[in-house]
Amino acid sequence: MSEPMSDSAMKLMVVILDQPELIDDLITGYLDLGVQGATVIESRGMGQIVRQEMPMFAGLASLFPESTGSRMVLSVMPEALIDQVFGLIEELVGALEQSNSAVCFTVPVDQFRGIRH
Repeated sequence: MSEPMSDSAMKLMVVILDQPELIDDLITGYLDLGVQGATVIESRGMGQIVRQEMPMFAGLASLFPESTGSRMVLSVMPEALIDQVFGLIEELVGALEQSNSAVCFTVPVDQFRGIRH
């Protein structure tokens, strides 16, 4: 049976990056900070779905920025790394409050099993 990773507080960091060309820089930054793993998923936001797949809402399409898709990056990491990761993301995309290029949030992780480090 696998054992829990450690007793330190863990967080799930979710990053939705609207500039897919920055994914290599983000992953390199994660490695430099000591983040030990991440899953990258191709994703589409609501605006892109409305624009491409819902013609009845075509009039609303102008409310949403054009997008070529995004990448969702999921990573469980020690809580101690979270501020550094937010700083890395802001280095890449600019101030998160002022840009439409990324959305980030964390979720507490009560248990984490399955990967040995």
